[in-house]
Amino acid sequence: MDLPIAPPAHDASVRTRADTGPDVGAAVGLLVADVLVLAGILAAWIASGLTFDPAARAEFDRLDGYLVASACVGGLALLATGVAVRVRAPVTAWSQGFMAVLIAVAVLAGFSYQRHEDEVRRPAPAWTGQAGCRSGGDSHECASTGG
Repeated sequence: MDLPIAPPAHDASVRTRADTGPDVGAAVGLLVADVLVLAGILAAWIASGLTFDPAARAEFDRLDGYLVASACVGGLALLATGVAVRVRAPVTAWSQGFMAVLIAVAVLAGFSYQRHEDEVRRPAPAWTGQAGCRSGGDSHECASTGG
């Protein structure tokens, strides 16, 4: 007596690679989206320093907020890298991984630049005179300093 044979069970260990066409399309689409969003962030920062008053000195905003927005774009690129690795889309994984590293380097360089600008704009320490009596003697030696 022959019994019916059940179809083979789904083997989760065998993962097929994503098709090349959709992989390349997703990679290009995500790269274009990344570049457009980053260009918008850069344009907003540049627009913050524009002035139409010829007598006014142009001052750009601090970079902190713009760098956080760029870091969020980098985080999304890192998330897309993880998804692409999971679905075995190597072109998308490599391109989004490259963008995540590139954005991370740009954000770190931007924070370093902002820190440098903050130190340059800090006023230099100036000598304001004697701070008070240090000898512990009577007050006539400190009379010139108001002590």
